[in-house]
Amino acid sequence: MPRVFVKTAFEAIKFECQRCGSCCHHRRPQEFGPLVPMERMAEFWEKSNLIYLTNEDIDRISSKTGLEPAGFVDTLYEYDGRCVRVADSGKKIILDFPVMKSKADTTCVFYERGCTIYAARPRACRLFPFRVEEETTAQGDMILRIDYNPSCPGIGTGRKVDKRSLEKLVVEQFRERSEAVAAEVRKLAGTGRIQKDARVFRTLPGNAAALDDSVL
Repeated sequence: MPRVFVKTAFEAIKFECQRCGSCCHHRRPQEFGPLVPMERMAEFWEKSNLIYLTNEDIDRISSKTGLEPAGFVDTLYEYDGRCVRVADSGKKIILDFPVMKSKADTTCVFYERGCTIYAARPRACRLFPFRVEEETTAQGDMILRIDYNPSCPGIGTGRKVDKRSLEKLVVEQFRERSEAVAAEVRKLAGTGRIQKDARVFRTLPGNAAALDDSVL
């Protein structure tokens, strides 16, 4: 069974949020198509800063705002609570993880001179300016590498970051997403909808109408 390791790319660092809103602007690099192959994910993570949402995030924000998920959740395909799709007769596994919607000026839908849901903000926002890069070893193990965005004005201010709390937050986020994906893949594989040599893709939320494949 694959193991998961968490590593931080820094020793001691201070951080305090300056409420500047720079992290509330979402970058969606247009050089990528709607489906991003896993071999390009490192490049995609470097150029984007989408806010990925867990099911817990979605439930908490809905409860806080009274909005249905469609009001703030963005996915490539119509959101129905699932994050795994199958296309090309089972040759493609598409991980369509929900992200926070953006306004036309690229800011988060909940940004109005500051975060309007700060107490209920997603786990990914609680992590910022720290970011997680996923790496798979030759043995099939997963390494979650925690780094930070050096351009954030909050870096170097405030209190010393508690690395254990940070790592715990990362593990919780990864575990919830992994369990959801595994359950959906098992269900699809059990009905013979996934081929053994299927390739895995992640999505760039946008216009699914641009895709030729029918999905399940």
